[in-house]
Amino acid sequence: MNAEERCKLDTLDKELLQHLQDKFPLAKRPWAEIGKRLGITEEEVLSRSERLSSDGVIRKLRTILNGQKVGGCASTLMAMRVPAEKMEKVVSIVNEYMSVTHNYQREHDYNLWFTVTTCGGKDLRSTVDEIKGRTGIPDSDVLDLPTTRVFKVDVRFKFTDFKDDSDRNDISIPNERTKMNKDDEPNETDQAILRAAQEGIPVVKEPFAGIAREAGISQDEVIARLKRLISNGVIKRLGISINQRKVGIVANAVVAWRVPQEHVERIGKMLSSYKEVTHCYERVTIPGKWEHNLFTVIHGYNRESVEEMAKRLSEVVGISDYLVLFSNEQFKRTSVMHPY
Repeated sequence: MNAEERCKLDTLDKELLQHLQDKFPLAKRPWAEIGKRLGITEEEVLSRSERLSSDGVIRKLRTILNGQKVGGCASTLMAMRVPAEKMEKVVSIVNEYMSVTHNYQREHDYNLWFTVTTCGGKDLRSTVDEIKGRTGIPDSDVLDLPTTRVFKVDVRFKFTDFKDDSDRNDISIPNERTKMNKDDEPNETDQAILRAAQEGIPVVKEPFAGIAREAGISQDEVIARLKRLISNGVIKRLGISINQRKVGIVANAVVAWRVPQEHVERIGKMLSSYKEVTHCYERVTIPGKWEHNLFTVIHGYNRESVEEMAKRLSEVVGISDYLVLFSNEQFKRTSVMHPY
């Protein structure tokens, strides 16, 4: 695991992070709005946010798009058995690909796990085949586990409690793939906004001003369009992403469950209801080679808390056949960028 110095957060830092993560205001002066909630000035909100960004706690302020709504993307989880002497070279090759968003060494016989997501007409199969060919890892030592159903993707962390959820701007991902109504499809102006907002929104007094200039419209119209794109589910969330290791959340594990097919939907929904579970996917199985079909990701402050959570979930859902695959090194972590 990459060692990162933990940042000390006071109570106000934690409250600010929670608001920036879950309740970022869609307003011309959002930092002033947050200041009103917290009882501090706009200037202090900005200075604290800038400090948390420079300290590496805040990765980025951006929109997270709902891939099931925007379409055009396909994803798979790859696992490889990589000999220790080849690990550095294989990791270097895998990380070259922009379509590889996450790459971890995990505690398992299959010791390298990475996701490949292609969007905008790029072919997932050809990308996977190219990676396998270049790494030289034989098919017998590779798992290719495409996503068949998404139950949850919501990487957020709890720092404090909210009492008022009236202006939350997050949208839950539906369990079933849904088609977008024609009237909801982003037009060219919407696409310009989405393109800029997913790349990152600056921590400045009027953060939507630059997007407005790029799109050739007013800030008020940018904000109105963002609200519409959130309400129709194109944007899943607008807020900050957090470097959890900087705040002490250093344990990360994929928990793979072997679930009878007739129970996958029920158990997937149950697992997704827990805030400790940030991801929940159904994936294909490979009979005789890999038969765990439901994948969750759990984060915790230590290994014991993750193991205890996995045990608790096992008891709740009634599935005893599961694997806890801890990450012991993070080689890459980026976001999926949709090609608007």
